[in-house]
Amino acid sequence: MRYFLGYIFLTSVILFPQSVNAQVYGNNTIEFQNGNLPFQEDSVYSTVYNNLNLFYDSGNLSFYSRVEYFDSPFESRNYFNLTQKRIQFQDDRFRIRVGNFYETLGRGLLLRSYDIPGSVFEDSFERTRYAFFRDIEGVAVDYTSDFFEVKALRGEPLFNPLPPNFNPESLRRPDLVEALETTVYFSDIISAGGMYMRHNSAGTDFEQYAALKADFTPIDNIQFFTEYAFNTSSAFAFEDEEVFAFYTGTNFYYGSFGGVFEFKNYNNFLLGNGFNDPPSLIKEHTYPVLNRSTHVLQTADEKGIQAEIYYNFEEGHSIVANYTSATNDLFRRFDYREYFLEGVYQANSKLTLKSFFDYANDDFKNEEHRISAGFIVDNTFDFSWNVILDLQYQTFERSTDTKDTQNYYSSISVAYLPDIVVSLILEATTDPQLTDNPTTFPEEESDTRFWLGGNASYQFNQRHTLDVFAGKRRGGPACTSGICYEILDFEGIELRFSTRF
Repeated sequence: MRYFLGYIFLTSVILFPQSVNAQVYGNNTIEFQNGNLPFQEDSVYSTVYNNLNLFYDSGNLSFYSRVEYFDSPFESRNYFNLTQKRIQFQDDRFRIRVGNFYETLGRGLLLRSYDIPGSVFEDSFERTRYAFFRDIEGVAVDYTSDFFEVKALRGEPLFNPLPPNFNPESLRRPDLVEALETTVYFSDIISAGGMYMRHNSAGTDFEQYAALKADFTPIDNIQFFTEYAFNTSSAFAFEDEEVFAFYTGTNFYYGSFGGVFEFKNYNNFLLGNGFNDPPSLIKEHTYPVLNRSTHVLQTADEKGIQAEIYYNFEEGHSIVANYTSATNDLFRRFDYREYFLEGVYQANSKLTLKSFFDYANDDFKNEEHRISAGFIVDNTFDFSWNVILDLQYQTFERSTDTKDTQNYYSSISVAYLPDIVVSLILEATTDPQLTDNPTTFPEEESDTRFWLGGNASYQFNQRHTLDVFAGKRRGGPACTSGICYEILDFEGIELRFSTRF
């Protein structure tokens, strides 16, 4: 299918007549790295990665393509590929997409695709670098009216842990998905719908799933929502042997006060090679020490809740409190509990103080009594200069270690608004899983490990930006929009030039 779609895309771009209203635009990011692999200081490793996105719009028709390029000292890791292409027709009611597209059914219980703009994923085995996204390659048709919406699609979701140069290429899209979703808008306050989906992997028999969903907004400042998905061969029941996913919740606000409450119950619901992604109900943090500790959803078996409330004061101050719990019953029971509190104090129009405190127990990661705290000062001078000081600390117990782990994060950032930003980052850890050098086995290093690095960013204008990193950067899990992926350690110099045209 992918070769046929590529042929259609290229032929259409060449043959489609140029229009006076046509627009061609896009963006390009090129990134150069020169440095050492972790714990291999004598091994210089240089790479170049480029990501080009091109768009062509003419009336109701649009075309899109993404070209990626990677070069390294190892020929087997290099590639120059057309990794995405799409033709789209859209009017006021109707849309058809052929090629690579993004689509989510309901709230993602059955199917979710995504793109993390600006992210560059690095394969941990060969360190091949490529854009981090999960699209669908095939055909999708949508129709929207004032009273209902219908979506239909047939395609192959991307299995993104494998790089673009992986052979055989068919293993990057091992699943075939066919789906139909209908939503009916009964009034301004209530809507409901259903979904049907079937899929197979590598030529196996089709599995069939269905889902029901509803949204209810009785008044403007409160909303209720729910969705239930299940395998059609299973009973409509919450039994351990069944295949289902249930998600429900509410969000509300009253003046400056608001919050959200959500509940999940997922059982045997890892579909195919993981093309579905139900809501995780896990607090996503921007603070590095907490973002790396984010609990990763286990759709094979997970129950839990998330409750969050906030209050915004008239003076600009704010406070947020969050409670998260999850239970996994796999080969044994794993419990996750997290309590989070964040406060912002607006001292004046130029000075902002922020602090957070977090306490968690994470059986799945074997991290108990995990305490995290941070303090951030943000000060602006003469509305042109800005200085941010960020201090964070984390400690936890691990049953396999003889002493507690300590994680430290500190950064200072100076900006001349809006063009120049320079920052210095220092991190440290006593975690035995990170301090030990695997190349010196069986010797075990236990000295505190440090990472010191500097970032500089210069925005030439609204279209061109140069980012520079030099030093050591700590890797680890990173989570964005509910999607978690691994960032690898890096030591050296990194240049990134981004442009829009």
